[in-house]
Amino acid sequence: MRRSRFLLFVSLLIIILTGTGCITKLPRHTTAPRDQTVILVSFDGCRHDYPDSTFTPALDEMAKTGVRASLQTVFPSKTFPNHLTLVTGLYPAHHGIIANTIYDAQNDRWYKLSNGAPTDSSWYHGEPIWATAERQGIRTATFFWPGSEASFAGYRPTYWREYDGSVPFDERVSQVLKWLDLPPGERPRFISLYFEQPDKSGHAHGPQAAETLTAVRQVDSQLAKLWEGIKVRHLADGVNVIVVSDHGMTALSRDSVIFLDDYINMQDVQMIDWSPVAAIRPKAHKTDAVYLALKNAHPRLHVYRKGELPARYHYNDNAFIQPIIAVADLHWTITTRDYFDKNPKVATGGTHGYDPAYHDMDGIFYAAGPAVKHLKETESFQNLDVYNLMCRILHIKPAQNDGDDDISRKILKSE
Repeated sequence: MRRSRFLLFVSLLIIILTGTGCITKLPRHTTAPRDQTVILVSFDGCRHDYPDSTFTPALDEMAKTGVRASLQTVFPSKTFPNHLTLVTGLYPAHHGIIANTIYDAQNDRWYKLSNGAPTDSSWYHGEPIWATAERQGIRTATFFWPGSEASFAGYRPTYWREYDGSVPFDERVSQVLKWLDLPPGERPRFISLYFEQPDKSGHAHGPQAAETLTAVRQVDSQLAKLWEGIKVRHLADGVNVIVVSDHGMTALSRDSVIFLDDYINMQDVQMIDWSPVAAIRPKAHKTDAVYLALKNAHPRLHVYRKGELPARYHYNDNAFIQPIIAVADLHWTITTRDYFDKNPKVATGGTHGYDPAYHDMDGIFYAAGPAVKHLKETESFQNLDVYNLMCRILHIKPAQNDGDDDISRKILKSE
């Protein structure tokens, strides 16, 4: 009888303590929600449908355990403008990198990928995710990312590498894993990782070429190594991996070419950028004549004065946008007859930069990790929203940006 009463007493005590919260279950993992890590991976030029065209087990596994979506680019669908949008949540006109090639007429200076300008902080506005995190006391690391070699309001990643495209992909993944091996107080909680493929192969061979799909498998295998490294270190409970691309790719043809010199005297203009978005700077007193000559010259070319581009481009309010912008239709190339005749590879292979409304310009989005719901797939969304999503995972306050939190609410568990 005494034993029965004792057992009854113990049972009641457990029920009471459990109900008041004095007894709690130990968490399955030890990483607190506010200590989550984000690894942002870029497969440059990976069109939204590439993973459906070849064998990508690492991406497939991410979709199975997390979420996959088609990622809409911003205008123009070029590499540097969209990589900066991904990490700032700003349109190119607001973060400053409006193209891969920019001319500042007032100061007679150029932003080119080849002249060292990408390291000059004066070209950039807004705040990338690594600066947002560092400003709020979180260590970050970048193994290449457009813009990551510049200082933003005095902030840089704790660990960063000067861009060198010759660094083997294996070495890049190994360095990311070494950063994860650092003691908690030194370990970065945001890391970027960049691969030039499959963009290089897509340009050279076209979007559906065997060489391009081989490049997709190559970067997918690197993603598999990254995931395996995370798992063997028992860090899967605290690391979220997001894989994106900056844009898609479309095929070109030498039968689809617009020759500017058929309509204007090329001596009357300075060409800042060429194709498929031509940035044209007419010489003194020539703007009206050049604009009128090009306006309805070709049915596949859409010509605008600065300030009159379609509102959906968000491409009117930046000082470095040139007086005339000409936008080619999908698959079409803007050039001159002389250049075309002397360069047999012009308008071959593939390219990007077109109106983001074309589905061919859409990139990829995959996310998996402890903060991400198991949705498998969700509707397409804008790359503007990736910045806010990463800030929410890291529990940091985002800087002012052009994105919103809709996608965060849909795919993050905490939402």
